[in-house]
Amino acid sequence: MSEKDAKKSDKKPIFKKWWFWVIIFVVLVAIVGSASNKNEPARVGENSGSNVSNQETGEKTDFSVGDVISYKGKEITVVSVERNYDSKNEFYQPKDGKEFIKISIKIENKSEEKISYNSYDWEIQDSNGDIQDIDAGLQFTVDGALNSGDLAPGGKKSAYLYFQVPKDDAGLMLHYKDSLWSDKTVNIKL
Repeated sequence: MSEKDAKKSDKKPIFKKWWFWVIIFVVLVAIVGSASNKNEPARVGENSGSNVSNQETGEKTDFSVGDVISYKGKEITVVSVERNYDSKNEFYQPKDGKEFIKISIKIENKSEEKISYNSYDWEIQDSNGDIQDIDAGLQFTVDGALNSGDLAPGGKKSAYLYFQVPKDDAGLMLHYKDSLWSDKTVNIKL
């Protein structure tokens, strides 16, 4: 057998080459990534008059209290905001220059699959741009606070979020981000 014939018989089919599978993987990731862009937040209703504005990119949208926001199979609504919330706990009071804020939210599963919710999906931003997580001292000790769990298809959850913010700050923005792997955020002006 000649050297040319030996090289031809050693030639592997394309699907047995490592670089072929790398290309397939990259193409699949690109397809899944572009399909996930269809889960953009959108206002589907409102409980009160509000102003909705799109940012230049159109990827992030700002909402207001009372807007019903459709996002990734969920409908999220910030029902109300209570400023200067009294914890009724003499040992747990806000720091100097701060106040507790109580936010009533409603989550409804509009998808065909079970969804998860968690109080750590929510953050608050003050007018100075400081972003904070929930106030765990209140969040895990007060009845009716949002903790974590799952909702069956059609399931609904009404609960509260508690934060400690600068007193009388008029520029508060609530952020909802349901995935560590995504930079998509729903912003709700309080």
